[in-house]
Amino acid sequence: MGEVALVADIGRQSVRFGLTGGDAGEAPRDIRKFMTAEHPTFTSALVAYLGGVGLQDAKLPSVLAVAGAARGDLINLTGSRWYISLSGVEAVLRVRPRALNECAANALALTRLSLSAFAPLHGPPPRPVEAGGNYVVIGTGTGLGVAALISSGDRLVPIQSEAGHIAFAPQTPDEKIFAEHCHKKGIALDVETLLSAPGLLLAYEALSGGKHVSKPEDITRNAGRDPTSSAVMKMFVEHLGAFAGDLALAFGAWDGVYLTGPIARGIHPQLMDPGFRRRFESKAAFRRHLSEVPTAVVTRNDLELVGAAAALGNA
Repeated sequence: MGEVALVADIGRQSVRFGLTGGDAGEAPRDIRKFMTAEHPTFTSALVAYLGGVGLQDAKLPSVLAVAGAARGDLINLTGSRWYISLSGVEAVLRVRPRALNECAANALALTRLSLSAFAPLHGPPPRPVEAGGNYVVIGTGTGLGVAALISSGDRLVPIQSEAGHIAFAPQTPDEKIFAEHCHKKGIALDVETLLSAPGLLLAYEALSGGKHVSKPEDITRNAGRDPTSSAVMKMFVEHLGAFAGDLALAFGAWDGVYLTGPIARGIHPQLMDPGFRRRFESKAAFRRHLSEVPTAVVTRNDLELVGAAAALGNA
């Protein structure tokens, strides 16, 4: 086993830490979760974790999967009061950490998964994620993440992006109602405004004429019983399909588009609706090309840590 290393999944509301032996295929272990509300800073949570696993004086390489743009020494987390100082983390671990966007970590994780982790949608079945192909990962949860895996020789290189903040382009009557509702409320409109957990709540408000629900689950579970919930899910699924097709074109991801995150896992049955695939392939001259691209939901919920561990062997 290689040297012990630390991996972290740093989200808007919580952080998960784990350890790996540093070998490329080793699964993270000693995983513990800390809430941002319980610690004033990320470093405070890090020190608590190290003390809990008896490594407070260890010299540790690390990879941090962060919910935000991993640029520079100071990383602001999207929608969180925490920020990450790589210099501060280095002072604790005594080795310079590597940071990457959480969705890029998700993408790297796919190289460590078997086909059983991929729940196929309509279209060709998913294929193993391996060098020689190009892939896109879309993560849906409290936000919308996008990353790609692009082949370079015999390696797959993760491409970090903030494509979730591309401008929202309404096509259907309901999408236009949603866009107008956001405009009236003064809400800046990008794709994430719809394709996220807060977006589901906002979409329900828009399509119901102002009614509110408290949780996204109130919408996803009532689709088929409540007409507004059904309309919201149809709009969400179809726009996600259109966005996924756009990203396949943008990155040349002819070998697979993979959906990750709690929303994608939770609405897998709705993603089997033909509207997802129809909007995915509806790209004029490239309809035939897109008809050959596999799409699937990734059923694992630990991709950030698995991808961070993979990054230790992908430097």
